[in-house]
This record gives sequence, C-alpha cells and structure tokens, in this order.
Amino acid sequence: MKITVNEVSSIERKIRVDFEWKAVEGHYNSTLNKLRKELKVDGFRPGKVPTDIAKRILGPKLSYEFTNAVIDSNYKDVLKEQNIDKFIDLNISGVDFETGKTFYYEMTVEFDPEIKLPDYKKGFPIKKTVYVLDKEDVDLYLEDIREHHAMVKEVSDGAQKDHYILCDLQETDVDGTPIVGRKITDRMMKVGEGIFGEPGSEALIGAKAGDEVHIQLKPKKGNKINYVVSVKRVESHDLPELTDDFIKNNFKTIDNYKTLREEVEKSLQGEWDSRTEKEYLQGITEYFVEKVTMDVPKSRINRFLDNIVEDMPAKNGGKEIDDQKLREQYRPVAEREIRWYLIQEAISKAEKIEVTKEEMDQKIQAMAEQYPKENRESILKYYRKAENRSHLENDLHEQKIFDHLKELVKVKKETINTKDFKKRNL
Repeated sequence: MKITVNEVSSIERKIRVDFEWKAVEGHYNSTLNKLRKELKVDGFRPGKVPTDIAKRILGPKLSYEFTNAVIDSNYKDVLKEQNIDKFIDLNISGVDFETGKTFYYEMTVEFDPEIKLPDYKKGFPIKKTVYVLDKEDVDLYLEDIREHHAMVKEVSDGAQKDHYILCDLQETDVDGTPIVGRKITDRMMKVGEGIFGEPGSEALIGAKAGDEVHIQLKPKKGNKINYVVSVKRVESHDLPELTDDFIKNNFKTIDNYKTLREEVEKSLQGEWDSRTEKEYLQGITEYFVEKVTMDVPKSRINRFLDNIVEDMPAKNGGKEIDDQKLREQYRPVAEREIRWYLIQEAISKAEKIEVTKEEMDQKIQAMAEQYPKENRESILKYYRKAENRSHLENDLHEQKIFDHLKELVKVKKETINTKDFKKRNL
C-alpha cells in the first residue's frame, strides 16, 4: 500500500491510496462469491452461475460493492497513520481499479483547526458599561401607561398641540419631488413632540383628515428636511391620572403610585442590567475571536448556512427567498459563530470544563419548579428528549465557560446615565 498526501490547507488533506492487486484480491473474491450466491439466472441453479457470466451480469454492482468493501476496511487505518483522529467531513473523490493489476482511491478529509489560545490566564481587559436608569425613563414609561388607557376621540376641527395625527410621511427634495424609498405609512405622531416638535412643524396646527401639509423641518443638527404629511385622522387623547384607585383597578398586585413607580424602575433597570451583561459577554467573545486566527472548515459553514436556509421560510411567513443571497448575507455570521464554538471547545479542554449529569438534572428540576405543579411533568418530559437535553447542555456549557473567563477578566468599568447614553447615540 502506498499513501500520497496533498496538504490542501491547514484543515484539509487530499489522500491517495494505491494497492497492488494481491492486497485487495481477497475483497474482490469474497464480494463476487457473495453476489453469485444471490444471483438468479435462467438455466443455472442458484449460486452455480459460472464466474465469467456472473462478472458480466453483475458488472457495476460488483465494482460498487467491491470498492466500498476495500475503502471501508482501510480508510480509518490510513487516517490514523496520518494522525487524523477526528474529521468533520470526508469525501471519496476518486476510485478506480483494473482487475488483476491495481486499485486506488482518493479521499478529501476536512478537520477542525488546531486552536492556539491567547495568554488569557494572566488576565485580559474587557470594557463593562454599567447603565444607571434616569428618572426621565420612569416618567416616560408611566406616561405610556396613561397613554395605553387613554380615552381617544376623533378631532374634526383641526389639530392642536398635543393632538395625535395618523398620517403618511413622504420626504421630498426642495422642489417638492418625492424621494423614492423615503416614505413612511400609517405613522401616529404627536403634535409638538419628536419631529413634529421641530421648528418648521407649526404648519400642522389646524390640519384635518384629508389634508396634505407641506412642512420644512429645521433640526438642530443637519440640513433642512422637507415632508408632505398626508393626514388620515386627528385624535385627542384624554389620559387618566395614576391615582391609587386607577392602579388598584388595573394592576393585580399593585395598589398605589409609589409601589407602581418602584416596580417600573426595578423592571427598567433590570432591562438595562441585562444589556450590560450581554455586552460584557460579547466583549469577552470578541476578544477571543479577534485574537485567535484559524481556517474555518467549509463543511461547518455550509451546514450552518443550510440550517439558516431551511428555517428562514417559516420565519419569513413562507415568502420566497433567494437562497444564494441569504447564504452570502449570513456567511460572516456563520464564520464568527463557528470560530467562537471552536474557541469554546479549546478553552473547555484546557480548563477541563464539563457539564455533569447532576448539574443537568438540577437545572431541569429548577426550571420545572418555576411552573405550576400540574405543568411540571410536561417540562421534565420535554427534556427527556435527547435533542432538547443536548441544547440545554450546550447552553450550560457555554455559561460555565463564561463564568470561568469572567474570573480572569480585568474589568474596565464605565458608568453612564441612560439619558446621556441616548443623547450620545442619536
């Protein structure tokens, strides 16, 4: 046996294996004898068809099963000899033989790259932005509650400040020609707020349903903007006061304004805290993805994109999708996700991080106990399925990796008020 290896890349090898006939003759004869026993030909008893006739009749089937028998019995030994313990994709790219003389096959093998991790154990810097909730955010949320319970009346005698206008907004050039792609339909706007609070919006005062109003806004930053506002409806909103009686009637567990405000503040701060944690973990991920260079296996990318293409129609309401464009759009996402997955595997191996059966069982039990007693068994049953259990195990595994890495991070903390953050990102 002769093995010839062509290193296509750091993660791909093309291997050709050549045999002299005597090395594969046993496979050929055993395959032929097996097929002869099953062969039925008029004029011959089962299993007694002459060899030459059997070869001629069996033809392609004999070749197919013979070559498979040789390859199946040999390729693992070849990979082991080449120190390829694990592979993620293997294709037989060529096979041929001449009876009594030679036999060869070629295989292309792809495997995961060897990951060289950065020197993270001495600590590595990650920015952590902590958001402090501004009082104005709470005020706005409480105002939204009032708006949600408002008494709405249609206005027929013209819009005034604090009225609401349901309209289409068409941006135009200075000559009044509509700009293609710059139209917003069915937008509810409050007169005196947002863009309708900018200098130049005064022309909306007195507007009625059916009117087309030309306005030129003069924002503090940027150039003047021209719009045609097609008014569909004008409304007044009579907002209720957040009295204790109103709160008792509309919230099951809250009976006064002070408690309502505290609960709103707690909920909103929790959302910002979640953002802090998400960005912090993204920072850790980006640190490793940027520091570790690797060739990303094509077969992993293709499988990732196959799943995207398969799942997208259901997420897109069954609309027709351009598969090729979708693949191009998601390729960078696929590469990044696969990079991070392989890096996690390397960290897990280096740090000996694993999820035990006991940890899995405890997590599932804790999740089940969050539901009413009558629903808990269905949760436990759901996680008895191998696929669902595997997804949960992957999530716990990633969580343990992050928990370990967070102990090594040199945190660069930045605290910012949410109002200032919003101004900064206008």
